[in-house]
Amino acid sequence: MDRRLGKGLSSLLGGGIDEAAAHEIDIAAISPNPFQPRKSMDPGGLEELRDSIANHGVMQPIMVRRHGAGYQLVAGERRWRAARLAGLERIPAVVRQDLSDQDMLELALVENVQRRDLDPIERARGFKALMDTLGSTQEGVAAKVGLKRATVANHLRLLDLPERAQDALSKGLIQMGHARALLGLNRPQDIDAALEACVRSDLSVRDVEQLVRDRNAPQPTQGAEPVAATVQIAGWVRGAERRLEEALGVPVSIRVDDKGKGDIRLSFATKDVAHRLLEKLAPAPVL
Repeated sequence: MDRRLGKGLSSLLGGGIDEAAAHEIDIAAISPNPFQPRKSMDPGGLEELRDSIANHGVMQPIMVRRHGAGYQLVAGERRWRAARLAGLERIPAVVRQDLSDQDMLELALVENVQRRDLDPIERARGFKALMDTLGSTQEGVAAKVGLKRATVANHLRLLDLPERAQDALSKGLIQMGHARALLGLNRPQDIDAALEACVRSDLSVRDVEQLVRDRNAPQPTQGAEPVAATVQIAGWVRGAERRLEEALGVPVSIRVDDKGKGDIRLSFATKDVAHRLLEKLAPAPVL
């Protein structure tokens, strides 16, 4: 195998797709790439590409390899799917004869990573698949996809999250910063409780980091249920503080005990700020 990895997709493809070598093949004879790490595609973007192909045709050929009596997709899955949606029966393609299963996995991962088409969990699973298939290290995978080792390591750590948290990250309910902060909690039930608080209260990454610090601080021994309740209360408090600060423009502190009782404290630096707060919270009646 040609070891020009880590230099980009065109290097993996042997200098890119040679459009002069393309010819049209039956779309029905093409099967998906079984090593494709991407599990979902944006329906809106796919429909836009379908409309473009319906009007102008497929502007760039896909790449396939021989597979049994037909072909197996190597690169260009979005074009292939959109062409099918547009009702095309044939599609321009370059047929590669020299690609192994290992090549297929590397091509699929690098194509998507470079085009930012994968969500963090899909990317992490792709990295792990590369490591398992190639027997490679994090450094080796990083070199192949043109990323820093720390980036690969941070993604792989996401696979330690419970399935519910991984699903929330894939769906965009939380961002990678939230997910990395949640990894600071050791017990799955604590992560689930913090995740619920994060999504329900729209917590920032900083809020979640503080929530994790609060949870990990020394405290009396508690069972699973009280701990989960404490995490949920802390998450609600962080979200409420942030919302009030954004609305009022001053620092806000909320204290809540384990029974749900508490107080809200607003801080101001000058009398003018105090008057402004008063007008916002309790405007003087109009005579």
